[in-house]
Amino acid sequence: MTPYPWLEAAAAQLQAAHAAGRLPSALLIHEAPGTGARQLATLFAQLRFCREPASPCGRCTHCRRAAQGEHPDFIVIGPDEDSKLGQISVNQARDIAQQLSLSSYEGRGTVLVIQPADALNRNAANALLKTLEEPRGDAHLVLITAMPSLLPATIRSRCQKLPVAAPDRRMALAWLGDQKPEHRADWPAVLDVLGTAPLDALAADVPQLLDIRRDIERLLDDARQGRVDVIRVAQGWAGEGLALRLTGLENCLTDRLLTVRAGSGMPATVPDINRTSALRLLAELAELRRQLSGAALNRPLAMERLLWRLQKA
Repeated sequence: MTPYPWLEAAAAQLQAAHAAGRLPSALLIHEAPGTGARQLATLFAQLRFCREPASPCGRCTHCRRAAQGEHPDFIVIGPDEDSKLGQISVNQARDIAQQLSLSSYEGRGTVLVIQPADALNRNAANALLKTLEEPRGDAHLVLITAMPSLLPATIRSRCQKLPVAAPDRRMALAWLGDQKPEHRADWPAVLDVLGTAPLDALAADVPQLLDIRRDIERLLDDARQGRVDVIRVAQGWAGEGLALRLTGLENCLTDRLLTVRAGSGMPATVPDINRTSALRLLAELAELRRQLSGAALNRPLAMERLLWRLQKA
């Protein structure tokens, strides 16, 4: 398995740890969104299970089954399908503890992945802590999250950390151009909306992202001139695609007001917008995105408040 180019350094760290006989019993992978850190978890399992001298060979039964998600000792846990909030429940955490207390099926240990680890609710996190305090010798727990700060400090402190940064924009654009050259001219605008998240970009509806990019640019231009139709825009944005639009607004506003990303075609700053106000607005945008999972959120009203602040920035 050849890792994505931006994962090569992290993959090399895992291979070095395996060669030294020091694969951790608990690993916390802090991934940038859209970078595919699950691939590192698969590599971890292959390193643990492969019996060839130069592991992982990528060809043996263990490597192939791990890559296909079919190895009985490679287990991936995600949010409970019955959870309305997309959480990992305490019952799942208890199942994890039970699975890690049993002997592995094939005698090469167990690798259990939790993704996203920040979906653990409080009771599940407490139950998992007991497992981390008394790990089985050949069991390994891999936690993957883009938001490690949402995990209890007691869990973070018991894990070895492996950060995975987003690739630089040039690398992401080159990789996307190789994957889908027919969209080579569109990828800069797509990354303007999604941020440097190449796997998210590859899976995205490109025409939809281009439309969102145009809507956001129009909104920012109207806001700069103080002519946003707040009620109309709030109603139009408050539907199903709000999360994606807010992500795009946050990224485009950052690019337009604070930085220049290579190839973005955006000005470094907009002179008549206060930088302090812009930073405050970005914080409010991030908070609104966080609140979207709450059923009680009045989306049109929340968007109206945000748009008024945008227009006054």
